[in-house]
Amino acid sequence: MSDVPTSVEIRFNDDQTGTFSVPAEALEQPIWARLKLSIRSKKLDNTMTGSDITLSWLDTLSVVRELGSRANQQSLNFRFRPMGDAAAKLRTFAEELKETRTQRSKLAAKFPLEEIQERLKKAGFSKRELKPFQLRDLSHLLSLANGANFSVPGAGKTTVTFALHTLIRKPGHHLVIVAPKAALQVWIDVVDECMEDDAPDSGTEPFTVLDGFEEDTRQALASGATRFIISYDLMVRQQKILALHFATTPTHLVLDESHRMKAGWQSQRGAFLLNIAALPIRRDILTGTPMPQARADIESQLDFLWPGHGLGLEIMQGKSPRHVLGKLYARTTKKELGLPKAERHFIDVRMEPGQLSLYSIVRNEFLRDYSKRFSRNRGHAEFLKARRSVMRLLQLSVNPVLALSSMANDDEKIESAVVDQVLEEGHSAKMRAVIDHAHELAKQGEKSVVWTIFRDTIHSFVSALADLNPVYIHGGVSSGLKSDPESREGKIRRFHEDNSCFVLVANPATAGEGISLHTICHNAIYADRSYVSTHYLQSIDRIHRLGLPPEQETHIHIYRSKAPPAIGSIDMSVSRRLIEKIINMKELLDDPDLHEIAFDEEEAGDPIDYDVELQDIFDLISELEGTAGDTPLEEL
Repeated sequence: MSDVPTSVEIRFNDDQTGTFSVPAEALEQPIWARLKLSIRSKKLDNTMTGSDITLSWLDTLSVVRELGSRANQQSLNFRFRPMGDAAAKLRTFAEELKETRTQRSKLAAKFPLEEIQERLKKAGFSKRELKPFQLRDLSHLLSLANGANFSVPGAGKTTVTFALHTLIRKPGHHLVIVAPKAALQVWIDVVDECMEDDAPDSGTEPFTVLDGFEEDTRQALASGATRFIISYDLMVRQQKILALHFATTPTHLVLDESHRMKAGWQSQRGAFLLNIAALPIRRDILTGTPMPQARADIESQLDFLWPGHGLGLEIMQGKSPRHVLGKLYARTTKKELGLPKAERHFIDVRMEPGQLSLYSIVRNEFLRDYSKRFSRNRGHAEFLKARRSVMRLLQLSVNPVLALSSMANDDEKIESAVVDQVLEEGHSAKMRAVIDHAHELAKQGEKSVVWTIFRDTIHSFVSALADLNPVYIHGGVSSGLKSDPESREGKIRRFHEDNSCFVLVANPATAGEGISLHTICHNAIYADRSYVSTHYLQSIDRIHRLGLPPEQETHIHIYRSKAPPAIGSIDMSVSRRLIEKIINMKELLDDPDLHEIAFDEEEAGDPIDYDVELQDIFDLISELEGTAGDTPLEEL
């Protein structure tokens, strides 16, 4: 072996990838084998041509972090040699890596709170006065190169982030917000709500909404404007334009509701964001539910914030998210907001004979297909089939008539006697109980929001509650002007302003974020719930958020269909899985409110694209087989 170290060149390519290259004569050297082993063990996508290996830039950084220590370079007798743009990028990466490692355990505030307030006022940010917890979070985020704000909905994450932007913006730098469509208006409004009319340095510049074709976006980004907002959906369709912009223009990139990229490389939005993660000069993520389903949900978000640092890998290897994150995030809890506790009420309703018969048929078919042979090694198609069966059981638990219609469309054979009995019963006992509850609240002059995960069930409730002049929101209701009664904003406005409109019927997946109902509604009624903790927690926060007076009562009413123990209730499986997922987030965020929500769920006793995880299916099988034990809260 030669004493001369092998030179491993690193290049940054125009397509945001990285390439490792060695001389042809070095292909037999230990470092080449070690590079290939590192890439293979991490299952990284790569292209190998001769003596070149090309990876995403994020993966390139991960390999450099793993192998680039002085000890490794000495033992493997090689030297990394960055070429061209890669040199500056790797210097920045090394500085960020060192700083982040320090800040995980020790974070020092860069500016006194008084100085932050004075700088905001000087910049014209004085219409809205930041609350003490918002100032604290702002100070925390200012001390980080990239930041995560995991505060509860209603704590002012938008305001804090806009204040952060106001303090760090520089001439020629851009701010790009990626957000769900439902949240666009909140960002559009924040400028007028925070900035004085005479704010210096174009402080009152409005957000430019990127919602057109590719050429429209290209022109807008080159128009001289500096503040932009785009939806996740359009971001995925215009990846090339955005990647080029991030590569050529200093950009502060913010992901609102960042848990939407939790699938990481397995989704288009996650893969794009991970691919371009190293390009923006600053990255921030905002979400009150960073781990809606499992610990793995936060891996891709951390890899976006700190590309190549290996934080997601640490979680994958079993470290607790709280230990991995340390002090790298800000969080305001509901307790810190001073909100009165929301009262949760669980109402169990027995299935009627026809509903129970149909539910039992589907339950037996589900167990026959999956009980003994369902495993983690099942194919994707089989998993999707199992998910559809789970959604059918969820629909049967609330609306058997519509479930029966769906089964007929799928040519499933059901005995005529069962069909007749289901049709004769009409609305399920749970649906009738929810309808009666909404009427009773209306008699008391109180408005309510009825949550259900199925669009057809939304329309069933709207018809049954017609005398209460209801409005509804689901995925088919588009955003628009408040003056348009058919738009999402128009319906929300009517619920707020029309005293004869007593009920909003909505789907948590589409109306669980971006709207505030707490000034006029204090009762949420859940006709059903999915396995997704985000949908449940964020929908609660529509009526339980900052701005409630101390004496205001907030009531969360959760209806669950009850079946005999030998049959099992999918609603009970949902409850149990929500407990586990909420407890996981509580452990990360150290939030007593999450503990209370999980505890209330635990104490309640027995009784479409929605995410259903493999573990959810395992739990449901246990529930339907009658083998699901009662797990003490402290063991979750």
